[in-house]
Amino acid sequence: MTTATKGPDVPSPPRTPAAQPPWQRLHPRMVVVSVSWLAGPAAALLGTMFLARDLLNTHGWIVLGSYIVVAAVQAGHEWVRYRTTRFRITDGEVELHSGLLFRTDKSIPRDRVRSADLTANPVHRLFGLAAVKVGTGQHTGKSEDDELVLDGISRAQAVQFRALLLNRGGPGGGTDAAPALPVPLARLSWSWARYAPLTVTSLAGVLAVVTGGSKLLDTLGLDLTDSRVARDIWDRLDALPVAVAVAAVAAVLLLIGVAGSLVSFAEAWYGHRIEREPEGSLHLMRGLLTSRSVSVAERRVCGVELSQPLPLRAVAAARLTLLATGLGGPAHRFSHPAQLLPPAPLDSAHRVTADVLNEAASPIAEAELRGHPRPALRRRLVRGCLLAPAAAAAAAGAGTAAGLLPWWSGAAAALLTAAFGYPLARDAYRGLGHALSGDYIVVRHGTFVRRTVALRRDRIVGFTGRQSYGQRRAGLFTLTATTAAGKGAVRIRDVDVRDGLCFAEAALPGLVAPFGAPEPSPAG
Repeated sequence: MTTATKGPDVPSPPRTPAAQPPWQRLHPRMVVVSVSWLAGPAAALLGTMFLARDLLNTHGWIVLGSYIVVAAVQAGHEWVRYRTTRFRITDGEVELHSGLLFRTDKSIPRDRVRSADLTANPVHRLFGLAAVKVGTGQHTGKSEDDELVLDGISRAQAVQFRALLLNRGGPGGGTDAAPALPVPLARLSWSWARYAPLTVTSLAGVLAVVTGGSKLLDTLGLDLTDSRVARDIWDRLDALPVAVAVAAVAAVLLLIGVAGSLVSFAEAWYGHRIEREPEGSLHLMRGLLTSRSVSVAERRVCGVELSQPLPLRAVAAARLTLLATGLGGPAHRFSHPAQLLPPAPLDSAHRVTADVLNEAASPIAEAELRGHPRPALRRRLVRGCLLAPAAAAAAAGAGTAAGLLPWWSGAAAALLTAAFGYPLARDAYRGLGHALSGDYIVVRHGTFVRRTVALRRDRIVGFTGRQSYGQRRAGLFTLTATTAAGKGAVRIRDVDVRDGLCFAEAALPGLVAPFGAPEPSPAG
């Protein structure tokens, strides 16, 4: 029997590099989507001119011409963006190349991805497109540095893109096994709509729409108050007593605000549900016209924030927000991607808190908050009963000097402010509290909007203390727990110095003790 051996002069076969996934482009329909948002205002403008029988309105045609110019410029810009933008997901990075004159090459390691936010406005949905925002959780002050945005890809691409990012699997990976189903945690209850009129944001949205409509009519030179219907309404109001007329106008405005808040609630929260996905992430979905779908890896979840404005607090309701690295901060100041619940009953908020944090009970509901010392009350009484009335009297005095207000307005403003300031100051003091609740610290503060935060102790980076001059005299300080979630800090305001140091040591044992802090008390 002979054995064949390979001599040293035989070269070994060359190593083939691992195949990289191909580059992908945005969808060409994005060019049409970019200019379609101008079709609605242009059609409304033409319709208004036609109904007003004022087709020769010079202002209207000037505005319409500006729409056409803007649409042409926008279409050209989007065509260049479509031709110069490409992206791909490799085993270790998310890469994006874009730009013609100013080239931008962005690469994000996949292990730094904190969240994937999928949104689709009505025009996106009409053309089957979506936008994906990949958050890294680092707030540099510039939103373009904090996230990678793909606006104008097909919805199927967006869903696959998000799944690849959160699964941490290979870009072409897959298994033959049947996928596990997500676990539902919460769904929208339409009975919660009764709390919508109690939020200021909904009423502010209605006011913004009314103001924008009136500005458009003024631009076109149209005055609807000069119509026959408007004159008939004003004549009927003039025939009524002043008190009745004022009450009727207030009732109409209130009904408009309530209806607008209900419509806003339905648009924002239609189809709302929270699910726990098999790959270990939380999936939040909501929206009627503009759909939003946010996925957050559970290992990035740090806690929750329960907020209760005064009207919601009066009816035992609250809003719930998720604290997670990559969500919140300056880049998401107005979009609220981490809001878990609309205004809902307090027991529902506690139940969702326990489910989202994967705990047996809500840390907020279980916490026994420790109150703050009496000097904290004195500080709030000084602000509410001395400083605020003095500022109100000064403002009213300026109006009196200008001849706009009577001579007694300064004293009336001071007394009225002090009358409201005293109960608000005591309520703010009663709202102060902090405690340790299992693996979480729980902190509460506020009066107009009372906020209660439950933050995981192992997600606290460190503690910092700060004292103003007034706090030094009162023996108080503000203890701040720094974290990578939300706004980056949870503040315990006006806490006793010894109590605050003991609390920090109990939350993170061994952190404060080397600096000579007192021994933590058993109560925490």
